[in-house]
Amino acid sequence: MFAISGAAGLGYQMVWTRMFAFGLGHEWPAMLAILAAFFAGLAIGSVALDRPVSRARNPGLWYGGLEIAVGVWALVSVWLIPAAAGTGAEGIGLHPSVFRHWTVAFLVPFLILLPATIALGATFPAMERFVSRTPGNERCAGGLYAINTLGALVGTLGATFVLVPAVGFGTSLRFLGVLSILCGLGVIFIERRFSNCPPAPLEPSRNQGVLISPTRLRGTVFMTGLLGVGFEVLGIRILAEVFENTIYSFAAALTVFLAGTAVGAGLYQRFKRRLVGPAALSALLFGLCVACLSGAWILSRAQPLYNHAVASLGDGLLPRVLAEMVVATAVFGFPTLLMGAVFAKLVQSARRSDGGIGEATAWNLAGSAAAPILFGVCLLPAIGSKWAMVLVSLGYLALLPRLSRALGIGLVLPAGLLWVLPASFHAVQAPPGGAVLELREGAMASVAVVRNFDGNRSLLVNNRFAMGGTGAASAAQRHADIPLLLHPDPKRALFLGVGTGITMGGAAVYDGLEVDGVELVPEVLEVRSHFEPFNQLRPGMRLHVADARRFIRATKTRYDVIVADLFHPARDGAGALYTVEHFKGVRERLEPGGLFCQWLPLFQLDEASLRVIVRTFLEVFPEARAFMLRWTIDTPVLGLVASLESRTYAPDWFETRVQGADLQQSLKNATLGDGFQLLGTYLKGASALAEFSAGAELNTDDRPVVIFKAPQFTYRRSETPYGRLLELLDRSAGRAEEIVKNDGSPGAKRFITELNQFFEARNRYVHGLVADSLGEKKEALEAFLESAGLSVRFSTSYAHCLSIAMRNAKNDPAGARSLLERLAQVQPQRPVAAQLIERLGDAP
Repeated sequence: MFAISGAAGLGYQMVWTRMFAFGLGHEWPAMLAILAAFFAGLAIGSVALDRPVSRARNPGLWYGGLEIAVGVWALVSVWLIPAAAGTGAEGIGLHPSVFRHWTVAFLVPFLILLPATIALGATFPAMERFVSRTPGNERCAGGLYAINTLGALVGTLGATFVLVPAVGFGTSLRFLGVLSILCGLGVIFIERRFSNCPPAPLEPSRNQGVLISPTRLRGTVFMTGLLGVGFEVLGIRILAEVFENTIYSFAAALTVFLAGTAVGAGLYQRFKRRLVGPAALSALLFGLCVACLSGAWILSRAQPLYNHAVASLGDGLLPRVLAEMVVATAVFGFPTLLMGAVFAKLVQSARRSDGGIGEATAWNLAGSAAAPILFGVCLLPAIGSKWAMVLVSLGYLALLPRLSRALGIGLVLPAGLLWVLPASFHAVQAPPGGAVLELREGAMASVAVVRNFDGNRSLLVNNRFAMGGTGAASAAQRHADIPLLLHPDPKRALFLGVGTGITMGGAAVYDGLEVDGVELVPEVLEVRSHFEPFNQLRPGMRLHVADARRFIRATKTRYDVIVADLFHPARDGAGALYTVEHFKGVRERLEPGGLFCQWLPLFQLDEASLRVIVRTFLEVFPEARAFMLRWTIDTPVLGLVASLESRTYAPDWFETRVQGADLQQSLKNATLGDGFQLLGTYLKGASALAEFSAGAELNTDDRPVVIFKAPQFTYRRSETPYGRLLELLDRSAGRAEEIVKNDGSPGAKRFITELNQFFEARNRYVHGLVADSLGEKKEALEAFLESAGLSVRFSTSYAHCLSIAMRNAKNDPAGARSLLERLAQVQPQRPVAAQLIERLGDAP
């Protein structure tokens, strides 16, 4: 029963945390505040109900009632949490101070979950009191903790891999709530059935009153909770630079942590009679210091260890998660074994004469509640991950009740480990011929600016996510230009996701446009200077550090254009930016006639996830259209564009819309120099998108399908980046008639005809790029030549053929001439091929 209770308890924690994060935001202070609120409620319950439970004649009835209370409140929380989280988001506001942000993010979940967490906190003391009355189980705290923690391990895996993906948050809570109620009823049945059996006499703890003073004991219990969770928070935060940073990555690390703690507590239960007295506690704490320092040393080498595990286990979701577990075991395994044993020993030693362990458990939980904020928010940014880890490790030495001669000699071991620790734990490395220009370690992520061999700078978040750079500045600018040009006269624009700032900076050339930009990670904005001059802002352009969902919910401003830049779908939490509720929030922030563009990284999505996102977008914006960012297969990007007014574009839309020399030059630099290059990005209309996404699930706050689906593509390295683009191109291609206003004039008809030719040439060119990437050079060349002949307006394939010819002219002049002759033949309206043929003829 207690194992099942542990599974349900961890399931509650995971589900409640994510439900609150959808409303309160995914900023690190908010996430850690939610975790602290959960631990704080457990601590209150453990201490508040300890004495009534320990003095009860029938503690099983207490335990059963507590489990039933948890289950009932879980059922209530299905409706209560979304409303409370929304109120909390409004309470945090747009520009909260750190104190206000953390306070609201702590108090809302603390108060909403308090009935359940109080009951959960008292279940361990109640079960210990219930079981300890039976003969042979008088000192069972370690064993019960092990059983409960193993249940929590099962709950972690079950909730992450099975339950929540299958049925969503609400139904998961209902299932877990019923499970808790059944556990409570089961224990009540057992209590009543055996209530006539005489209880075993209480056995005083052998260490009680002998180990250390009560005050020192309470302090030690508190500090071990603080240091243990601190080690967990820091370890998972550092591993974020190594792991894939998906929801499964966190589950893998947490599973290992729970497994080690459970085994450690179980081993203490098995050998508890040998681990008596202060000498045993000193040895365990000393071992913890050494183990944590060893784990820190392994953390500094986690990247090659992970690479080796991946190479050994293979590709795919399960092998990658197992590889993450291997690394997590190397880091957390030995420390958590000792943490479990130390907790079991301390709690058992603190057991009162009336059998109560709730007070000791509460002190440990209080330390656990303080750890996320102290280490995750305060110390990590202030002193760095290395020294925060060292502080945790040496903290265990400070708790030694006595330092024997043997341990004094043994201090050479932690001293040696300190000596061999590297200067930095970061996995970011300079590329060949390049350098790491700046690295900032924040509470939420590590942010690095890297200079590549060609001098271009790139932005990396947690060493895993490339957030753009100067090498793709023109493409980043198109993220802003395309949606802004599709609106007739935008006055206010909002960019969700700033990154390098190049996209938002591209809006600076639009006169009179007020711009807001929202970025989740503050350190990203702090390194913006490395990407100048591409991202320079002008008056009227403002930056905000906030969660995009929370900003949309809290702001009262309405915008003519909202651009959601590339969000990495597999990144834990990013799936919340593709839900029905978020898209509805965006719709409410649009002015009449406003336009919303959601850019999607096709190279980071499988078809199933893409279909889910498209179906979800259409649910809120049924007249949506799809646009291509540019014609590339390495990093193809799709834009879902929706307007609150049905809109078609006149043939002279571009010329009428684009005024001013600065804007015209900027658009030429971004290869958007005329109406064909702008409207030529059109890919599909609403009906074609509906056909593509038919039958796909909706991504909602209650059932965020993308959070669980998208990582499956990330773990499959064998997937091509262009597969989804080809699927879209080959299905019912869009037609110019769908977006161009046809007034029946010859000019309009000619424009529509030429735009359709542009589409055909563009699509054939993309297929040529795919053939070229597969080594099919002849097929690729034929595709490029065919594309060049299909449209005089689509110049990319023509230029590509010229480039191939000039590249081969020295080693294969005959082949280069033949290519140029064919190019001049298929596209006689362009003179460059013929001119190059003459130059080849004049060459010696």
